[in-house]
Amino acid sequence: MGTISVIMPLYNAAKYLKEALESVLKQTYVDFELICIDDCSTDDTKNILLEFKEKDKRIKILSNEIHSGAAVSRNKGLKNAHGKYILFLDGDDIFEEEMLEKAYEAMEKYQADIVLFEYMHVPSESIYEKKSVKRPKYFAEYYCNEPFSVRDFKPRDFPNWSSSPCDKMMRRQFIEDNRIEFQNLTCCNDVFYAKMAVFCAQKIVILNDERVMVYARDHFEPSRISSNRDPMCVYYAMEKLVIELNERNMLCDLEDSLFYILTSKILAAVRDEKNAERRKDFYQFLHQEGIAKLIDHGKAYYTKVDSYDRYILECFLHNTYESGWFNTLDMYFQFHLKRNGRIVCQLIKDKLMQNREVILWGAGVYGRALLDYLNENSIKISAVVDKDAEKQGTIVCGYEIVGPDDLWERAGCILTASKVIYLDIKNMVRNAGITLVNVLAMLTEEELES
Repeated sequence: MGTISVIMPLYNAAKYLKEALESVLKQTYVDFELICIDDCSTDDTKNILLEFKEKDKRIKILSNEIHSGAAVSRNKGLKNAHGKYILFLDGDDIFEEEMLEKAYEAMEKYQADIVLFEYMHVPSESIYEKKSVKRPKYFAEYYCNEPFSVRDFKPRDFPNWSSSPCDKMMRRQFIEDNRIEFQNLTCCNDVFYAKMAVFCAQKIVILNDERVMVYARDHFEPSRISSNRDPMCVYYAMEKLVIELNERNMLCDLEDSLFYILTSKILAAVRDEKNAERRKDFYQFLHQEGIAKLIDHGKAYYTKVDSYDRYILECFLHNTYESGWFNTLDMYFQFHLKRNGRIVCQLIKDKLMQNREVILWGAGVYGRALLDYLNENSIKISAVVDKDAEKQGTIVCGYEIVGPDDLWERAGCILTASKVIYLDIKNMVRNAGITLVNVLAMLTEEELES
């Protein structure tokens, strides 16, 4: 029967199907069932499945009576799964050989609802090139060594908001108990499933392995359902998510995370739509009724939502498509800097009056935004540091970037405009007796650590 159920929806997938099947059958963990759902393919998909089933009885073949789409196929796979754990693979993607083994071990060790792992889109010609993702120093401590839930982090600190079902192993009983299924849409049918699962999960853990475990093949074959994406499907997914969380009385402590997801997905749908007429029509729908409906569904909690996300939604309500505001929108850091930057200015002035050298660590996008703001307010700091050797020696906003080794003896206060940098250097800065300031935390009224 198999401890793990791998579910693979298929429609005219013959071109890459053998490779996908082989990547599952070559797994180092062998106690699994592979459920393949043929969605009325007109190519050689069914014959390939039958050929492989003859060689390996772990393969089960289901067939739709009429062409029904990926959501129906995936839901059929879920209903027919017997494994303790489930995960999905598309018929043109491949697994790393130890993927099932490592994910299974983590599920068992932490008794998790969901285990997340690295997933990457790659060109077809490089799908067999092994890759890994470089994680920050703090990553394992926060996300890999003990289970967490959405409620444990601020929305922008949560490590994985992917809408893909293919970078997650889930406990089947958890999915059944929470009545989570795929939404029947022409595209984005996995958004509700993935997001709702993450919102419901009490115990999530990220696999402590930087290797990419699933390689999603980018190509333009007709079987790639996302080749013609309708932005309205993003809206329908977000609407279902809001309604479902509200009906289940889950919004009272998830409103911030929900509206962060909502604004991010809808803003991206507008920006990413390549067809000018369809983009304008989608915007008009959002402007005239769509956004108001979403806000109304969560109106009891709307005032608790981050001011940046409320600002974006209200821009949809009050600005015309022709204004193009969505292309010139300030980033999260810049938005809060313009609103609350005076707090940072005063802190720097106070430190300088104490004859303490104030240094900015990190000359990335947020760091440059902070330097621009300080220059506009005629405030000079002592230096700008970046550990990237390529940036050292360059001039940014009037400062020559230097390496961190030059500054440990002189720094009295270090500013960071990035949460990633803050967490990465927190311990070594504390050991050096230096005040470390998370500027974004200050701007968003979180506690200042010194």
